[in-house]
Amino acid sequence: MHMSRGQIQATNITPEEFERQVKVWLQAHSRGLKKFHVTNLKKVPGHGGEFEIDAVAQFEVLGGAIITVLVECKYYNSNHPVERDLVIILGAKIRDTGAHKGIIFTTSKFQRGALTYAKAHGIATVRVENGRTHYETKSYGPVEIPPWVPTYDYIGWMVTLTDDGNEHHSLITDDRGDPLQEWMGISR
Repeated sequence: MHMSRGQIQATNITPEEFERQVKVWLQAHSRGLKKFHVTNLKKVPGHGGEFEIDAVAQFEVLGGAIITVLVECKYYNSNHPVERDLVIILGAKIRDTGAHKGIIFTTSKFQRGALTYAKAHGIATVRVENGRTHYETKSYGPVEIPPWVPTYDYIGWMVTLTDDGNEHHSLITDDRGDPLQEWMGISR
């Protein structure tokens, strides 16, 4: 037997839908944050010059401190994983601009070195997939998702490394954002 998940295309999203979905998730799961807003394709000044960032999220904490999150969207095919260098570059942009956090969304996977660096520097990593891929079953032939299983156009998997080096995947959907909320520091 084989896992039927492989019969469903992992990502069938256009670049525009991809960036729109990222913004939807960030806005939907920012409830509880004061003055939260997301700006797409923002130019952010840094010590080494200006950087164009795919999206910048900002919110207020502690009665007036503004937290800035740099968001990179990497639209890749499944054969091109996000490499460690891209996560290192985002880390450098965070430091250079004085931002507080960073997150990378991709339509591909992350190399092990990218996840290791992200874990060491508090950068979130999320893989975006076709929403039907969250349903797995062992079967031969086409996949029939039962009507009682919730389906989404797209889902995200927040990918982190555990202390023993294994990958941990936490589901993100339009109505489930616990991993993003915990990472942003939102208490429930």
